[in-house]
Amino acid sequence: MRALAAGLLLCGCAEWRLPATMPLDAAGQPVVQEQALLGLSVTGDAAVAALVDAEGAPPELTLLLLDHAGGASRVLRRASAEAARAVALRVRAEGQKPAPVLARALMAGWPESAALVADLGFVAPAPSLPDPGRRRWAVTGAAALGPLPLSLSVRESDDSPRALVLLLAERPGGFPGGDEVELARMPLEGLAIVPELWVTAGTVWLLCGSVGTTAPLHRAVGLRRGLLARGEAQLHNAHGLSDYGAGELDAAAREFDRAIAADPAFVDALYNAASAAALTSRTAEAVAYLRRAAAVDPARVQVLGRDDDDLKALRRRPDVRALLGLRRLPPGDIEEAKAR
Repeated sequence: MRALAAGLLLCGCAEWRLPATMPLDAAGQPVVQEQALLGLSVTGDAAVAALVDAEGAPPELTLLLLDHAGGASRVLRRASAEAARAVALRVRAEGQKPAPVLARALMAGWPESAALVADLGFVAPAPSLPDPGRRRWAVTGAAALGPLPLSLSVRESDDSPRALVLLLAERPGGFPGGDEVELARMPLEGLAIVPELWVTAGTVWLLCGSVGTTAPLHRAVGLRRGLLARGEAQLHNAHGLSDYGAGELDAAAREFDRAIAADPAFVDALYNAASAAALTSRTAEAVAYLRRAAAVDPARVQVLGRDDDDLKALRRRPDVRALLGLRRLPPGDIEEAKAR
């Protein structure tokens, strides 16, 4: 479990590993890649218009369905060549603005897109309003844990390369200042646009990006997705690791249980709960947590558990060795068993 402690407070749960969207190899050519959120479903899925306009090829304009849980995107409709050109021209005309412009261009160049989205059952909500004068939005935690006060915020990262990051933070006593985790990030190349944010059904959609400051026009604006339940689970898991490091195993177990209540599929919390239970001789509970973790991600459980000192006692059981992909006890475990 000790290996999990480093880096958890600033790890992402969504698309933070995606490459930069600004086409760095397109020097000398205007390139526009922009998305606009047109509607949300009751489950948090997003209906999104996506424009790709690069010199040397006709512009492409597509209506996409983005899955709230991170599944594969699906094409709902493709705009005609005429509509795509009309929208692309309007976006290029306003392309230097540090704000989203595709949604307004769609109203003039492809107005039927809004009707298509409505016919499919999506609702077009306005972006969530942040706290006055701040890029921060108040949200609440998982219903199973009570109304835990949390907040979302966006800011440019201090590391390189530049990026805009979406953060979920605790609000002890209702005020910002607790630990935080990163839900998503967007690489930046140029001037950052003013972000817009929507929260629905536990899913956060962040529209952000950047525009180049010199000609030719380089513009990349897109959506990033974050899940409140996973972020809250990461916060509790981090508290549990802190308690574990201090030797407070009962407190650690409670935090890992809170993490699992927020997100039952969070493997790290399930595995850490198994470790805490094993160290306090709650063997049946430890094995049950380990089984749940392996059902979600068996490969990760095998990597974490094969040499973890916390699981030495459990690895004597054939069923646990099977979960960990072990045919026999590791050499270190055998030597310790002989010494006893």
